[in-house]
Amino acid sequence: MDTGENELDLPLSVLSGGIPIQDLLIAAKEAGIPSQMNDNSLLNRCLLAGLVGALKGFSERELSPFLPTHKTIFPEIKKELTEIFSTLVINESDEPSWLRESFEYGTKKVYHLEWKLYSSKELF
Repeated sequence: MDTGENELDLPLSVLSGGIPIQDLLIAAKEAGIPSQMNDNSLLNRCLLAGLVGALKGFSERELSPFLPTHKTIFPEIKKELTEIFSTLVINESDEPSWLRESFEYGTKKVYHLEWKLYSSKELF
């Protein structure tokens, strides 16, 4: 069913999936990568995909991404993805897989953080 809206009509302030671009910019700043925002390398695209995945995870869990106990996840994602890229030979032709894996990694980091901070305490 066509609602009359197409993706081009959506405000530029929102990424696909409803993540505000402002949140991505704040997350990038928390991770320490704002100066790299114009860097089009595969590593930088994967870092941003990881941050978007984390923001999506926070949204799915109905958690604020910028609470002091939550925002520590952004530099962790940057550090861990950067370490992976520094130890492996990455083929640029595998970009779609790396972007997807980076996105999912960010989401899973949030799920683990949520479990560590909240769910595990409910069990004990």
